[in-house]
Amino acid sequence: MTARNYLDRIEAAYQGEVYGEAMYLAIAAARPDPDHAWKWRVLAQQEIETKDAMRVLVAAHGGETRELDASSEAGLAAAGAYAPLPWPELMRRFSDALDDDIAEYSDLEKDCPPADAATLKRLTLHELLTKEFCELELAGRGDKSLRAILASLEHPPPR
Repeated sequence: MTARNYLDRIEAAYQGEVYGEAMYLAIAAARPDPDHAWKWRVLAQQEIETKDAMRVLVAAHGGETRELDASSEAGLAAAGAYAPLPWPELMRRFSDALDDDIAEYSDLEKDCPPADAATLKRLTLHELLTKEFCELELAGRGDKSLRAILASLEHPPPR
């Protein structure tokens, strides 16, 4: 992989976190159930903390660290498709949608320079934890669904 291709991929992952933050916060704001809204705020905080780590990585490689309006706008548009869904359908569709990101980020993690491994492992892990959240919600274990995510956050949001 060329240095430019690698930089393009980590910049895209960074913008993906900008997208995710906007989408998750919009979904949280749209959910009528306060518990569901809080869960999406927790997921948004995970996006924020991952985005912050990715910003440092992108900057270290001389990449673009501005949060692009297009990324936020795309996240808001995606939220419009997810937010009105009934909870089980939202969890199913969202879980399925994570598979491509998990594959992409796992690939990126495998191909990275050793100095970037911890940050890219975190990038992959946060997607895996989000998928686990969805799967636990679908299994009726909503009381346990955020346990791993909350343990990973530096600044968990209040209820």
